[in-house]
Amino acid sequence: MSEKQILITVGTTKFENLIKAIDTEKFYEMIIKYKFTKIIIQKGTGEYIPKIYEKYKDKINIQVSTLLNDFENIIKNSEIIISHGGAGIILECLKNKRKVIVCVNDTLMDNHQIELASSLDKEGYVHYCRKVNDIVDDIESLLNNKKQIKPYPEINYEAIPNLIYSMLDLK
Repeated sequence: MSEKQILITVGTTKFENLIKAIDTEKFYEMIIKYKFTKIIIQKGTGEYIPKIYEKYKDKINIQVSTLLNDFENIIKNSEIIISHGGAGIILECLKNKRKVIVCVNDTLMDNHQIELASSLDKEGYVHYCRKVNDIVDDIESLLNNKKQIKPYPEINYEAIPNLIYSMLDLK
């Protein structure tokens, strides 16, 4: 990792409250304080466009996009990921041993994201930010080590095929 990078991602939909919650002087000052050199904000299809970051462009590299290409490499190069509660992004971050703060978009109907975020937080693999307005404080707790996140165990991609082979007596 050449740059100390943080990623904020809301997926392919809208999560205006999260983008607004990080588009604050408090957030940018904190990120600079912890010596991050790059912020990537993937804002999805929301209408709100971050504005406050313009004041900090001379101090830190800030990229704002609707969607991102090469998402897996961006995750691999990010020290911390602030994410909506989608299973795909959470699992990709865990697979790549990244620290994840999950902020569930509670405006969605039938919100299964809360269950996933709660379970992974309880196990210590992610930090679940329960209130979007607390996101900056939650990020700081993670950065100053008040909150610990443990790495997700290695995935054994052979477990299921091996089980099937043994059940069929093929191995």
